[in-house]
Amino acid sequence: MDITKRPGLATDVEFTRSVHHRAYRDVVVAQYGQWNEAAQDQFFIAAWSLAPHDVILCDDVRCGCMSVEDRDDDIHLREFVIDPDSQRKGIGTHLLRDVIERAIARSVPVLLATHQLNRAVNLYRRLGFRESGRTDSHILMEWNRGHEQAPTRALTGLD
Repeated sequence: MDITKRPGLATDVEFTRSVHHRAYRDVVVAQYGQWNEAAQDQFFIAAWSLAPHDVILCDDVRCGCMSVEDRDDDIHLREFVIDPDSQRKGIGTHLLRDVIERAIARSVPVLLATHQLNRAVNLYRRLGFRESGRTDSHILMEWNRGHEQAPTRALTGLD
């Protein structure tokens, strides 16, 4: 399996909106009780417009998108969405390990926020992220080298 990324283009908007909606529908309904397509379209467009996104490819087929912001004191995982049909195949783990390796190289933490009922929180915890706070709707998480051994490919033998 070859997992790569490329910059998101205007021609990717409909695909990434569709993936976003399919990936988040169950989470949103479980957490908030309803799915409002128009409101979710607005959330998606606001996030897509706020920062550059990469399109995730698995064997050259689009399977998600992510937005990672390299800030002075941390790396912020702004958006990370894998198509439900491509989840549980190691794609997210592979990409998060890349982000963690960048953080190790820079000696900075990785920060993210995820919906409280998003099952992706289990992936984040498995990779060493710890809860650093909560809002009314999200769990704030941080990966920091001091938390535990970094899950790099060299340490796990993956690749």
